[in-house]
Amino acid sequence: MSEERLVRGSESAMEFFREQLERAMDHQKVSTSAFTQYYLVNLLAECARGELPPSEPGYDETPLAVLYVRAIQSSRRDRARLLRAMGDTALFVSGFFADSLGRGLVDLQYYRAMGGFAYGRLAQDEDPRVFGPEVFSELSFRFTEFADLLAEISEASHVAGNNTSLLRLYERWIQTGSRRVAALLAERGITPVAPSDGRPQ
Repeated sequence: MSEERLVRGSESAMEFFREQLERAMDHQKVSTSAFTQYYLVNLLAECARGELPPSEPGYDETPLAVLYVRAIQSSRRDRARLLRAMGDTALFVSGFFADSLGRGLVDLQYYRAMGGFAYGRLAQDEDPRVFGPEVFSELSFRFTEFADLLAEISEASHVAGNNTSLLRLYERWIQTGSRRVAALLAERGITPVAPSDGRPQ
């Protein structure tokens, strides 16, 4: 029963972001492979569920350049995991929060460069049975295009610069199980999933 509800919630988020991505691609006249499109939709859904960035000690405070060096010096398995997390974080942040980057010490160009480097290296290393090097190669070479798609989705859903962003809303729901927050998430096409007692897992 819990699994079924999880699938439904996941499908709701995936469907919402698939529609948003297709609309942005049509508006910006951008085309890509079905695999890359799926990757982007999945990335957005993971972000909405609060699964990005990874919950590793010190990850949020570590500069991307340092993470890149750490990834390159790691074992192949850890390298792939760190590079993907780094690329995904850079893509999401530079797409959804581009405006806020201009006010910090690290600018948008830095995020896009480091994200492109991460995906490019991942394309060389990644096991083709996962997504395939062509997906990460495309994410690397067309990083700015895809970040622009995410920026349009952010603007359309009023997430950027909004204190009730999807991520913050979802984090608040996880902590409190608030019905009001659940309703706000539902308005954005995301159905939060809770066990039978009504509390989040």
